[in-house]
Amino acid sequence: MEADELKLLFEVFEDTPRQGPGSVESTRRAFRLLPDSLQVERVLDLGCGTGGSTIVLAQESGAHITAVDIHPPFLATLRARADELGLADRITTVCADMADAASLGTGFDLIWAEGSAYSIGFENALHCWRPLLRSGGCLVVTELVWFVAKPDERARAFFADECPDLRDEATRIEQARKAGYEVLGSFRLPAEDWHAYYRGLELPLRDAIARRGERDVYATLRREGRSTKRAAMTTVTSAWSCRSRQTQANRVC
Repeated sequence: MEADELKLLFEVFEDTPRQGPGSVESTRRAFRLLPDSLQVERVLDLGCGTGGSTIVLAQESGAHITAVDIHPPFLATLRARADELGLADRITTVCADMADAASLGTGFDLIWAEGSAYSIGFENALHCWRPLLRSGGCLVVTELVWFVAKPDERARAFFADECPDLRDEATRIEQARKAGYEVLGSFRLPAEDWHAYYRGLELPLRDAIARRGERDVYATLRREGRSTKRAAMTTVTSAWSCRSRQTQANRVC
């Protein structure tokens, strides 16, 4: 996506409750997939947006959260929310590219990535982020996947352009294992998480069109919504909890 289009896209999402499908309950459910033995003190939330998952993680874990996003207004909103909730001392925001793993630090107990891994390539994310975990640390990631052998053709055509790396659940699980993770558990996000996400987009998208006129990026968002509805029986966002099998973080991408 060109820089101008990305800027327009970010502007739309500055005013949405979440920047991707999900919910408070789904974040909590994913957190419950972690092993009881995992002591969570340091968390890295990658592609945090305005903090839809960050706030929940801070409340659920009591850990310190390093929240990373490339768009400063998202982080400003997150800091304001954290301050209102008395969580400012446990959330540090970092404006950075989550693909630049070397700048993010190491030794994290938990890496969290709700709907963000696809932006740098799911398999690439698995490899680049693993060295950031301490030995035995965990990664929780959500990703759009096919879950039928023959998806809706119109949905397939759309995602072939917009998400060409879309795969099925079994493929993603096998990729995680090959990248050095033990898959601990998974679940499919409920359809309501997707419905709520698109409902939250409607008003900001109308406002953006009123301000700037029709743009290709806005049309793509509308097509995505229609394609996702058509694909409702063929695609789903899955959440996985994975534990790193590495004993030493010897290479950072």
